[in-house]
Amino acid sequence: MCSNTRPRRKGFLLCTTVAALLTAGAGYLLMHRLQTESIQSIEQTMATWRLTLTLLRWGVIATAAFSWSYVVQRLSASGKLSSVQAEYLTELRWRAATWLILLELVLGQGMVVKFLDLIAETYG
Repeated sequence: MCSNTRPRRKGFLLCTTVAALLTAGAGYLLMHRLQTESIQSIEQTMATWRLTLTLLRWGVIATAAFSWSYVVQRLSASGKLSSVQAEYLTELRWRAATWLILLELVLGQGMVVKFLDLIAETYG
């Protein structure tokens, strides 16, 4: 029996490293802008990009939801997934999409902040 945990671990490590580097790069750019520009100009830039980034996030969620079956079928056909695993992943499709939508609403659209502002206005 041959184990393929080493390539999986290597791929996971690579993806994690890329994500960490992208996060560090974005953090560096934001800190640099905060030190060299005014808060108003940064807010204006963010307001300009807000719609584009929101559409991009919703597009990624829609792409993930609607290409899920195709990707699972391709992985199953290539032998990377067994039929039981493919069936299980197919069943998880809409659960994963629902969680992505909830994360977008809570984090991306700032629903928690809006909710806390509403409570502060009501009781404050």
